Amino acid sequence: MLHATHVVLLVVDGLRPDALSPARTPEIDRLAAGGAFCAHAQAVIPSITLPCHASMLCGVPPQRHGVLSNVWLPPRPPVPSLIDLVHHAGLGTASFFSWEELRDLSYPGSLDFSYYRRREPEEECELEIGAQAGRYFTARRPALSLVYLGMADDVAHDHGWMSARYLRAVAAADQAIGLVRRAVQEAGCLEQTAFLVLADHGGHGFDHAEGTAEDVTIPWIGSGAGFRRGHRIETPVSIVDTAPTLAHLLSLSPPVEWSGRPVWQALEP
Repeated sequence: MLHATHVVLLVVDGLRPDALSPARTPEIDRLAAGGAFCAHAQAVIPSITLPCHASMLCGVPPQRHGVLSNVWLPPRPPVPSLIDLVHHAGLGTASFFSWEELRDLSYPGSLDFSYYRRREPEEECELEIGAQAGRYFTARRPALSLVYLGMADDVAHDHGWMSARYLRAVAAADQAIGLVRRAVQEAGCLEQTAFLVLADHGGHGFDHAEGTAEDVTIPWIGSGAGFRRGHRIETPVSIVDTAPTLAHLLSLSPPVEWSGRPVWQALEP
């Protein structure tokens, strides 16, 4: 199979799979149509942001990494994250985010570049995150870029999941994803880059912490180098499989601590 020299992990906080149809998301639609798409991937419980990101990046469930709230507690014994794995392989790493608690998802020194901006004003911030990620990719072409887009979750807490304001926020995240994808294309790296779009959790009403089906069901969309094209994933997919899948695409052996497995059905044979 074709492996990737770059992976871009795009996380839309609070994105439900069924929001992709009513929202205007041409960039995500393009990636889904040309890649491997799963509408039934599962987050973890507790279905809140930091535990879900820890499982996403560290390849283990909350019972193992021990992050059970939005307050970071270092896993005991330690579990390296995807960022740490890529860094220790001598490859470039970068992170772009608008929620400061995500700073703890790797060991000190594992990120070559980190960009944080508070989400005020929200839509302008979302596009700035995408623009910064695109500019950095053009300049440095890191092997791993983590791009976190948090506006949809903020809006949903105030106006409700699947509300008109929420769907507009999803569309803004899609615009930011487009800025990143076009930067990768303009850098001449599109054929060597794997994109993975997913959410940390979903949501219902005005919250997402109850662990209902709407809270834990997320989209998982892999597109580009190493992913199958035009394929709908039917097998179960867990958020803990995200880091092992991206490590495999970068030809890196996963740490023994990880319990997640690559999503083989999403990958080219």
